[in-house]
Amino acid sequence: MTKKLFIFLGIGLSIFLIDLLLNPVDEDKTIFITNDEVMSLVSAWSIQVGRDPNVDEIRSIIDGLVEEEILYREALRLGLDNEDRIIKRRLAQKLTFLRQESISNDPDDKALAGYYDSNLDAYKNPERFSFTHLYFSIEKDALERSKLALRKIKKGDNYSGADPFLLGKNFSNRSKKDIKKDFGINFLKAFDSSELNTWLGPITSSYGIHLVKILDKSESYLPTFAEIRPQVKIDYLLEERDSQIKGYLEELKSEYKVVLNPNFK
Repeated sequence: MTKKLFIFLGIGLSIFLIDLLLNPVDEDKTIFITNDEVMSLVSAWSIQVGRDPNVDEIRSIIDGLVEEEILYREALRLGLDNEDRIIKRRLAQKLTFLRQESISNDPDDKALAGYYDSNLDAYKNPERFSFTHLYFSIEKDALERSKLALRKIKKGDNYSGADPFLLGKNFSNRSKKDIKKDFGINFLKAFDSSELNTWLGPITSSYGIHLVKILDKSESYLPTFAEIRPQVKIDYLLEERDSQIKGYLEELKSEYKVVLNPNFK
């Protein structure tokens, strides 16, 4: 199929060149289609359809490319690109992608290790807790009921007077950040304790009052560079690309003069 395609393209290109020699036209009205453009579109067509296109389908693909180019040029001629925010945004994005692609995708270990050492806090796994709790709704004498529940529990008595809680009763492997997000900052006071399997409280949350029992705790852990090298590489490249774009924009800004409408309020 590839051989046939190149033959077809060769014949088409020959006809195009002969016509161009015999009938010279304004350069602005000349559309030159490269083999790479056609091969790229044919490849995309084959992936989408699941087979190689035949000669008529290749001709249709090329016709579509030509028609798109003609409409694009006519739109530019009519000034339809002027003040179009979508077009401006797409062109800005394309230039951004081109600048980012200029950065090497294979930084050496020295650069990556340096980045890792400068961002240790970002790679540290925080301490995590597994816990259970009893919840007392603030509208139902929560503080007195929670104190009564704690006294009974410490005596070894069964207690079943807590209120149902929307997020559930048991929580596993939660960081302090997760706990703060779910319950609020005051609730974190219970996790300053090193005691396990002991009921603590009353503790106030954004929902009401709680008794809390910490079931398990894992200490914070910093993985070595070798353990997380792939993630460090991703983070390094993202930061490098952001830095590249910011630096490029700063250079360009120095060449431009910005004038705001004096009547702008």
